[in-house]
Amino acid sequence: MRTLWAVSVVSLLCTVAMWVFAVPQLVFSGVIDVGPYFGLMMVLPTLVGLPCAVAGTIAGIVCVVRQRARNWAANLMTLGQVVTVALAVAIVVWALGFATTGWELIALPTSLMIGQIVVVAGLIKAGRPRMPRSARAS
Repeated sequence: MRTLWAVSVVSLLCTVAMWVFAVPQLVFSGVIDVGPYFGLMMVLPTLVGLPCAVAGTIAGIVCVVRQRARNWAANLMTLGQVVTVALAVAIVVWALGFATTGWELIALPTSLMIGQIVVVAGLIKAGRPRMPRSARAS
């Protein structure tokens, strides 16, 4: 459960960076400019967030199978990570599987931007994970 929580926080922070970069540009100009900060604010968070989403999917599925995730928060985080990975796989298959140019991969950050909305609901529901009382005493 801690692994799911940790990778969900990291992938959510990557998504927040992308939203902070994209939303003002979409509101004011209607287009996301591929300028000097595009790599730092869109590409790098995608390269960090997607592996975290894969790790979150694996950790969440393991928790669900072992029935350690008996609460809504863990189930929501798992669902959000699964949606993120499924959207990313669909975008990659679409870009590489059909007669396309490969420029479709520029849509890859949207998988994080959409899937992590469910993860944030799970994180809000979960709050901060608590340490066991015995671990705090030492």
